[in-house]
Amino acid sequence: MKLTHDQILDAPIDDVWANFMDLYRIGQAFPGAEVTEVEGDDFVGNIRAKLGPLRMTFVGEGTMTERDTAVRRARIEATGREQHGFGNANIAITVHLSDHAAGQSTRVLVSTDLGLVGLPMDFGSAIVQRASDPSVERFLTRMGSPDGAAPRDDDDAFDIARTAADLLGSFTGRRRRPKKT
Repeated sequence: MKLTHDQILDAPIDDVWANFMDLYRIGQAFPGAEVTEVEGDDFVGNIRAKLGPLRMTFVGEGTMTERDTAVRRARIEATGREQHGFGNANIAITVHLSDHAAGQSTRVLVSTDLGLVGLPMDFGSAIVQRASDPSVERFLTRMGSPDGAAPRDDDDAFDIARTAADLLGSFTGRRRRPKKT
């Protein structure tokens, strides 16, 4: 399935680009993710997700397959599997940065190709797109911060239930306001 996100960050393009070139920072910035090992453009890591009381951890590896500084475009491809289950995922993320507001801010376009197998949920791409929006917005906001990340806590897992509640609330006009990070 294909997902797209477009966001303006209140940070200069050079700072945002530097954050995206650091695989450890990418892992710190995404809710529930952790990059545990980096060698060149290759990395190993995990992502924690929760669905109500159910907690899942996916472990995987990936590569930054493209870094084009001239056009500020990067691509990461990764695969992962559920640590204590049968789910697996393949993901390819392309990020394109452009200058916005005469260098005062940065426009970030993110295109994601996501393949999920055996997970506890099987949603259509429109629902996954809307459910992913709050987490990707949080991630991109963190990538626009000077250090590329925000303080983490034990409850920083990718919260599928909270994201689904945001999604359902958006249909009824009662969307929960995200916590500021």
